[in-house]
Amino acid sequence: MYKELGLDQRPCVLCKENQFTLLTQADRYGFDLNKQICENCGLVQTNPSLKSKFLDEFYSHYYRPLYLKSENVNYEMLASEQATKGRRFIDYLRENGLADKLNDLSVVEIGCSSGGILAEMLPEVKSVQGCDLDIEGVNYGNKLYDFKMEVSALPTSLPESPKLFLLSHVLEHLYDPLQTVKYIRELMTEDDYLLIEVPGLNAVGEGDYGGDLWAYFHIAHVSDFTAGTIKVLAANAGFSILSCNETVTALMVRNDLEKENWERDAMDTVENVVRIERKYIGK
Repeated sequence: MYKELGLDQRPCVLCKENQFTLLTQADRYGFDLNKQICENCGLVQTNPSLKSKFLDEFYSHYYRPLYLKSENVNYEMLASEQATKGRRFIDYLRENGLADKLNDLSVVEIGCSSGGILAEMLPEVKSVQGCDLDIEGVNYGNKLYDFKMEVSALPTSLPESPKLFLLSHVLEHLYDPLQTVKYIRELMTEDDYLLIEVPGLNAVGEGDYGGDLWAYFHIAHVSDFTAGTIKVLAANAGFSILSCNETVTALMVRNDLEKENWERDAMDTVENVVRIERKYIGK
């Protein structure tokens, strides 16, 4: 499928510029994929990129078995990892100003897998629902939980505000993360929130993925974000950041005033990527 569909040569997915510096020519599975850094905004991305049609098929049938190294995905084992994330998100929201608002929030998770994150969050919020392209995962979750989950890239119906849209380790997989976040913005009111978590490139330098960039760069990651490039995404999509770290976990709201300005973060450079690589080699 990878060879049949080919790759797209396109501008930066965040700033639409065309000046890149090559970082590596293969992912951890051996696919011939170039990871390049945009010299305008600093986003590391697969370029040329996998096509949207490939990604839809890939995530529906192949992603979980490849990632977990098994044809049969054990969703029961995934539940513990998902529950940990759910508790972490509740703590993050409490620590960043939403402690008194949790009981009124309806959580909408895009990319919910089998629903373990939502199940963990449900006792602390008003309601939960989710969607995912993982057919088996959604079917498993629907048998286990009473809340709504659907096989879809985006929700087909929404609860009343205030809502919290949640994208946990989803944005890095999308063909067009900027357009997706812009679309979510149109679903939101001024009372709603967007919570994004992605695997942070700079966190690799602090030990994530064993500190190994080779393990971090793989076919499933279309974009490799940092706190700096998430802020570029937010500004270009019409959001204001309430909080953001290098994990990367970011809480944001709609910005209905003037478009926020952004500038390339000093850390989003080739030199920083080399620093992370040298740190691993030096172990």
